[in-house]
Amino acid sequence: MAVFVGIRNNIFMSNKPAKPAQQRGPDESRDLPIVKGFFAAHGLGAAHFTKAETRVGRTPDFRLLRDGKLFAYCEVKSPRDDWLDKELDQAEPMQIVGGGRPDPTFNRLSGLIWKAVSQLDAVNPVRDVPNILFFVNHDDASSYNDLLETLTGEFFAEGGTRYPTMKHISEGRIKDAKYRIDAYVWYDVQEAKVEGWFFGEETPAHLTAICDVFKLDRSQIRR
Repeated sequence: MAVFVGIRNNIFMSNKPAKPAQQRGPDESRDLPIVKGFFAAHGLGAAHFTKAETRVGRTPDFRLLRDGKLFAYCEVKSPRDDWLDKELDQAEPMQIVGGGRPDPTFNRLSGLIWKAVSQLDAVNPVRDVPNILFFVNHDDASSYNDLLETLTGEFFAEGGTRYPTMKHISEGRIKDAKYRIDAYVWYDVQEAKVEGWFFGEETPAHLTAICDVFKLDRSQIRR
């Protein structure tokens, strides 16, 4: 089976004064208000875990409450690719940086999924309520289609044809873990909107509950 790896070719020249590298990377704390606002618009309260709870063990970001009762758990992840920014930060004046490299998108997303599952499992081991993984995307070279490809291992062409590309991830690293999530939400920061959902159907009652709360038409779910 062929595996296709994308290559990014970004060449930039730095004309900034040299300066120490800045710390970058995902900072979900800045994105939590976005996620809380989204849930509030659908009648859900997003409650943080207490400091005492987080000191005892791993936790996701939120308990989601509906009419004061536990509806679901939610973990927030913020995919971004700061590789070129880091290169520019460390470059000497007029130094050319960048170049070709294997696309890290799918490994990054699968790593975030794996980590989120471990956090959600810690508080919801038998999945009495749904698990939701909410991606707040900051990577302008990444999209909802990358999430689909990570989870299914297939590239979805415009004509509807599917090409196997990342089966070593979807049926390897996250083969079992991905089904521990009942709903994946992909929110793009630049577009300021949810670009898509992906559902696990292992627990039909959870799927029904999620679609009811978020007013989603189950007949539109593509399989």
